[in-house]
Amino acid sequence: MAYFLTAGLVLAATGAALGMTVDHQNEVDHRSGPVAVKYRGDVVITHKQVGAVAPGGRASSLRCDWAASISVARHAVAASGTRLVRSIDSKPVVSGTRPGWCVASHGAIKKEVAAKAADMQQHLMMLAEEDEQMLRVELDRIHGPQRAG
Repeated sequence: MAYFLTAGLVLAATGAALGMTVDHQNEVDHRSGPVAVKYRGDVVITHKQVGAVAPGGRASSLRCDWAASISVARHAVAASGTRLVRSIDSKPVVSGTRPGWCVASHGAIKKEVAAKAADMQQHLMMLAEEDEQMLRVELDRIHGPQRAG
């Protein structure tokens, strides 16, 4: 019996892909030429079962803490044909708590996260802006110093 309870709690603490993605495209100017950049973010929800079920007549402290973050894949193609790929994991964008078992709350949590799609998109754009400097460094490393003439 303890094995099943432990296995259930381990499963409850893992991340689940929502099936929701957010995309962003950009063009970065670089001395080697324009760079087309695409960001694809997969929304990932993690659940953590907290508290305990109380015996009859007592209030239960059982609740599901959850957080939704974005796992981003950056695909950049430089004017030279060079392809640069990078994975970026973000901190949680939205989070919350629901009473009861996590398994029973999955549908409601997915709806709540889907309602925050604009926040997810804005967060992806912020990550893309932060990544621009890293992309320039990678391009500089690949293309070396610019030669005159």
